[in-house]
Amino acid sequence: LVHYLNRDLIQFCGELTAYFVAGSDIGKFTVMSIDDDRTLNKTVHFQPPSNLLNMNEMASLWETKIGRVLPRVNITEQDLLQRAQEMRIPQSVVAAITHDIFINGCQINFSLDKTTDVEVCSLYPNTSFRTIAECFDDFAKKISDNEKAVSKPVTASNTDIFVPTAKPEALAITAICT
Repeated sequence: LVHYLNRDLIQFCGELTAYFVAGSDIGKFTVMSIDDDRTLNKTVHFQPPSNLLNMNEMASLWETKIGRVLPRVNITEQDLLQRAQEMRIPQSVVAAITHDIFINGCQINFSLDKTTDVEVCSLYPNTSFRTIAECFDDFAKKISDNEKAVSKPVTASNTDIFVPTAKPEALAITAICT
């Protein structure tokens, strides 16, 4: 998402939340559910409560990881839709999906009340998901380990903080829902 929308940290409708799941967790729980009779002819949903975040929370978490506050730029729903129309695939698809998740709330505006719905956390309550903080830790470490991406890692309070060498300043964008 960040890469495709002009490398800006995007924030849309700060209060709308979405579920974020690490690819490794999708694989882990999918393999676990393959031979589970409780998932036969069911739609398996991934809704880990620990990873239900809005974009403001995601941005704040990332700011904590990098040790600085990112500036905010407002973008309206109409601006996002306009960008989606002007972009080519895959950027246009990312913009459209972003709109559906963070403006329309497609991940949270339904209930799992059908007999064919099952949520993976209820199936495997003792198996944990990777948190977004853990995923961000890994990402920040990869960036800090890349000499071309950062000038030097700085350690403060047992938290790795890096200083980007790139000149363009990353901007966080906040959408106004109308």
